[in-house]
Amino acid sequence: MMNQTYVFQTEVVESKQWIDRITLHNIRGVPITPPPYRDRPKTEGALLLEVETNDGVIGYATSGYAHHAAIHLMTEWVAPRILEAKADPFRTDYIASLFDRHTWERALGRMFTIVLSMVDIACWDIKGKTLGKPVHHLLGGARDRVPVYVTHGAAYEGAPPYSREELAAEAKFLADKGVTHLKNTVGRQQFPDPVDDYHRMAAMRDAVGPDVQLSMDGNLRMNLAQAMKLCQMCEELGISFIEEPIHYNDPRNLHHLRMKTTIPVAAAENEKFSTLQILQADAVDFLQPNVNNDGGYTAAMRNAAIARAFNVPLSHGNGNGPHNIALHAGLQHGGLVEYHFHKWMAYNAMFKSVPQPENGWLTVSQEPGLGLEPKDGLIEEFAVRD
Repeated sequence: MMNQTYVFQTEVVESKQWIDRITLHNIRGVPITPPPYRDRPKTEGALLLEVETNDGVIGYATSGYAHHAAIHLMTEWVAPRILEAKADPFRTDYIASLFDRHTWERALGRMFTIVLSMVDIACWDIKGKTLGKPVHHLLGGARDRVPVYVTHGAAYEGAPPYSREELAAEAKFLADKGVTHLKNTVGRQQFPDPVDDYHRMAAMRDAVGPDVQLSMDGNLRMNLAQAMKLCQMCEELGISFIEEPIHYNDPRNLHHLRMKTTIPVAAAENEKFSTLQILQADAVDFLQPNVNNDGGYTAAMRNAAIARAFNVPLSHGNGNGPHNIALHAGLQHGGLVEYHFHKWMAYNAMFKSVPQPENGWLTVSQEPGLGLEPKDGLIEEFAVRD
């Protein structure tokens, strides 16, 4: 039988849908519910991005980083380039490639990634709305509800740090409201004090009893010896995980910590090392991709695929929980979503409908896209006008 060669001719077809408008709003001064027993913060803000297609579909995204550099990057560089290319919102890797190798990406670092994250999130919102599907179904649709924990006890706007007594009282208040998993910051002092942090966590445990899960967030603030001492002291408290305890998420030190404690270790929300390096070092029990900081859903899916290859589940350590729900509901190895109290209240204040924690779970929106639509009049009333 003679070999036959088949030649397939491809036709370049211009996209029928393209990005026609990108508008960034600097939202400020939105009234929010303050934490229990405290009177601040009373207001919150965010960057709210609108991406509109030529056929009138609008995708939304937010970022809590309202730095002037992010605003400048979006309005003066990223948005004009995307608009000039008439980019198809379904081609999210193509959009990222517009800025690859020909830019200052590496020099700009995290701020540039945050800006592209907003664009990617808005594009996925457009995909869902165009197809009539919720985003978590487009990502895999593994489940329609996800577990949630609430981070609390953070002082803002110059308020004094929480005392042990305040922390315990707030923890009990939230537990009595049905919160089943709480997280608090450790290593927050100028010079981290594991003994003081242990007593703070112990006060919370005494207040909420044995049935409420407790976790700790180190925010990259401790050296190996400090983190090791804290974990060994807190093991008796039944801590569910410790998040990013080590400076710079150093894979080697994270691995050493894991080998010396029974408390599971989570990292990669604020990674300085790559996902691959962290997993190759056997440094974490949970990987924490964050769609708002790390390149949107498109980049998070790549990181999640690497984690799946290493049989490491995902967890989440960022207060932008309502945007991260879709990732963890979409993927089979998705996991916990964080609701940071003041950001949770900010989402409630800015969006028409936000999934709310109920007995430790979040029910995912079944609306096309992300189901996060700004409240009527929000932009007109609270956007800062240059």
